[in-house]
Amino acid sequence: MKTIGTFMELGSANVMECLAASGLDYVILDTEHGPFSPEGAADLLRAAENRGLTVYVRIGSVQRPDVLRMLDVGARGLVVPNIRSVQQVRELVDHAKFPPLGRRGYCPTRTSAWGADGWAADAAAYMEECNRRVRVIPQCETCEALEHIEEIAALPGVDAVFIGPCDLSIDMGIPLQFENPQLISAVRRVIAACHANGKECLIFAGNLKDAAKWLDLGADSIAYSLDAALLTAAFRKTVEDFRALGGA
Repeated sequence: MKTIGTFMELGSANVMECLAASGLDYVILDTEHGPFSPEGAADLLRAAENRGLTVYVRIGSVQRPDVLRMLDVGARGLVVPNIRSVQQVRELVDHAKFPPLGRRGYCPTRTSAWGADGWAADAAAYMEECNRRVRVIPQCETCEALEHIEEIAALPGVDAVFIGPCDLSIDMGIPLQFENPQLISAVRRVIAACHANGKECLIFAGNLKDAAKWLDLGADSIAYSLDAALLTAAFRKTVEDFRALGGA
């Protein structure tokens, strides 16, 4: 089944609960662009967990501290931007996954009730469960990532690839030209690489037209717009409808 999520930029636990009530499959907490601390992220993750909503976190880099902090506060997956080499993805997997897939640092955290959960008492079982639960999702949004996408998608420990068509089109020299045949070809290539390796392909869409196009090309999931943009659009439409009623 195709899935839909959105990006969170607003950073309110109340907004997170509203997003959960909407029926979305997941939310991507955007710590790359949004003003989120690890403590703030933990509070937002709690709000989502209480409503049964899956949260991935977009981090700023493949650096070990960035990876560990968000996993330790409970992220169910990491979306990682600006990938430019296969080696970066290998490092990401190394930091995010426990052996035998990687070398993630071990510490009791809130994901195991700081060691109090019964299943976490067995270190081997805990590490296996974390490897199963946590999704590693590098972004393809650079020409370098596109050039090596087949190798990236084939790496053990990579669970999915996220296409960022905005930055990818900019890097290709065709900024935001979402109908450009070069971009369409690039998206097809990424989707094919993912599916050839049994991996899911996620992609951003800013509107329903683009969402339909990416789905037709074979994308498995749409990260649709972002909370702030959708909130603004909804109230703008309400105001326009009100004015049309003669409320001016």
